[in-house]
Amino acid sequence: MSHERFYSRVNGPTIHQFNHVRWLDEVSPRHLAGGGDPRHVTDYLLAAGWSNHSVPGYPHVLLESPDKQLHLTLEPTSPEARTPWWRIHPAERQSREWWSAQFGGHTPVEIIAGFTNAVTNRTHAPLGDLWQLATGQGWSLVHQGPEAAALAPDETAILVRAPNAVVSDTPGWRWAAEVSVPITEERRRWLWGASIDETAPSAAIAGFVTALLDTAPLLRDEGQQPDTFFHLIAVRSTVTPEQLQQMHLQRLEDARRTLPPTSPPAGRPSSPGAAHRRKPR
Repeated sequence: MSHERFYSRVNGPTIHQFNHVRWLDEVSPRHLAGGGDPRHVTDYLLAAGWSNHSVPGYPHVLLESPDKQLHLTLEPTSPEARTPWWRIHPAERQSREWWSAQFGGHTPVEIIAGFTNAVTNRTHAPLGDLWQLATGQGWSLVHQGPEAAALAPDETAILVRAPNAVVSDTPGWRWAAEVSVPITEERRRWLWGASIDETAPSAAIAGFVTALLDTAPLLRDEGQQPDTFFHLIAVRSTVTPEQLQQMHLQRLEDARRTLPPTSPPAGRPSSPGAAHRRKPR
């Protein structure tokens, strides 16, 4: 049975049939835009050759990279819980190069994609000076040194580099982001958090931080913004839902172009005429 017949959030952004969207909003700052459609991440990975191992009937997504080296898990829980919804890590937990990246449910998928796109595209780049990048986008350094931290211009997000909580002889480091909004002068409401081990691919860490710091607004369906409207700006976009659909499909086509060429099965000719070109015995 096709899901297109159901009144469900699953019918977007690539399908606007029952859940027709009249317009889109441009929301800023982007870290307050809400999670968005998870298929911005999962559809891209599937188009790039990741395989789906999700259990039918269970509300989760399990994806494995084409080389079977990486796993992505999406397991929604309560939006208010601090349990991460998204987890990306190597498939083998005993690997010496083990690392983990975790993101909360309200983390904008466009920011998560900054990490996952770099991972799946095998981008190789040094970490670079992310603090210089942060200050260049208007964030202010509130701590310096190994345990540095930068605060967003509206003071609703903080980016930190801190030691891992795991006790060991040589404790590692992680990059973390926390997003919250003030309720009163002394209380804040936590929205989402992210944590990435520094042993993760440096280009992926840089991709996440770059996407977090980007000042460009994010597109959201009308009324899709979380109830933090006192702290965000939402302006009706000139981009139509149909154009967003085409943008999404173009991203998937771009992902498919990154796939390696398919090798012919063993024992078969590599081209239709190859068999006829074989020398007789």
